Amino acid sequence: MITVRESFPPEGLLEGDIVPVGTFRPTSNPQIVFLTGATGFLGAYVLSDLLRLTRADIYCLVRADTPAAARQRVLDNLAYYGLETKDFDSRVICLMGDMELPNFRLTPEIWAWLGEHVDTIYHLAASVSFMSTYEQVMPINVNALQQLLRLACVHHTKAVHYSSTYAVFNSQAYSLARTVYETELTGSGAGFGRGYDLSKWVAEKMCYEAKSRGIPVTVYRTGFISGDTRTGIHNKMDPISLTLSMELRTGYTLNLENYLHLTPVDFCSQAMVRLSLNPDATKRIFHLVQDHPLNGNQITAWLQEEGHNLERVSFAEWRKHLKAASQRHPEFLPLVYLFSVSETQVFGEGENIARLQFDSTNVKELLDPIYHCPRLERSLLTRYVDYILNRHPKRLSVSDASAAVLS
Repeated sequence: MITVRESFPPEGLLEGDIVPVGTFRPTSNPQIVFLTGATGFLGAYVLSDLLRLTRADIYCLVRADTPAAARQRVLDNLAYYGLETKDFDSRVICLMGDMELPNFRLTPEIWAWLGEHVDTIYHLAASVSFMSTYEQVMPINVNALQQLLRLACVHHTKAVHYSSTYAVFNSQAYSLARTVYETELTGSGAGFGRGYDLSKWVAEKMCYEAKSRGIPVTVYRTGFISGDTRTGIHNKMDPISLTLSMELRTGYTLNLENYLHLTPVDFCSQAMVRLSLNPDATKRIFHLVQDHPLNGNQITAWLQEEGHNLERVSFAEWRKHLKAASQRHPEFLPLVYLFSVSETQVFGEGENIARLQFDSTNVKELLDPIYHCPRLERSLLTRYVDYILNRHPKRLSVSDASAAVLS
């Protein structure tokens, strides 16, 4: 297990000279926004919603070699998810940069201009690698946040909206909890099994320190971000949709009692943007997490009711079928890697978040009920499965699977 004391100092995370400038006044009408993560899944939706719900000009930090390449990366990502690009040319400015480098590799002139003109920062960029160590993800998940907080204090104080994760509750401090709340994290940070989870815990602690100095940081903890409720489209490398696709192809599934907090991406994005435009939300913490999660066995039972033939097998046998499927269909190779962590335990099994319920009182207080998280009901699950089947329509035959196992 990794502990924060072995990897990062528990106090004094934020450099001492990062302090607010002048008096901050919340606004419901941002004029110039700085956005990270626009080439990601949630980032694409947040960019689309900012275009739709505000009149702000949006400056996107993008890893690319030329301005044209940066712009094309963002446009291609929006197109992949079927999102509108109205007003893109007139309101979106893509800046070449690198989250891991000082001042994001921006020129001093651009850095100074952003410091003077930006009024709101949305930080969604992250290294979401479940296999990496804390040290490997720290440059983007921790150090980059510190640089953004520094930018928030250049010339005048800016609002910062930080995208965190429900996985921050995987620490030892919450091993006996049943429900967790929209409050600051407690405990020392011991007990994390993944570097990613720890890095987001450290980043939240940095946000709290920034708030204590007067920097207006609002934190949004998202659940496992699932597909669009309208189209069913999922993240390009979503391990849950990949797993479901593999099971529907092979006909084999697992005994899985873990909660799956599938939280639709369009809900997460719209909730984050709408809350960010509400001055009463400033400096608060919000759980953008599925209120009514289902476990794996409940989803399997529903699929069986819908006529899908799924046989529940042991983890060892399931892994054999996964390896066989991946030899025929390389898109499943990331799952082979992910499920190779343990010979006996399903990835994620036994983690705190697999059994936790997430209180969302703050969200329900400030967000109109029509924008609350939709339940995982039949219509939504059907849309998700339809997308997965249309994306991966072929079911493996017995001969295909046998040949792959024997080869």
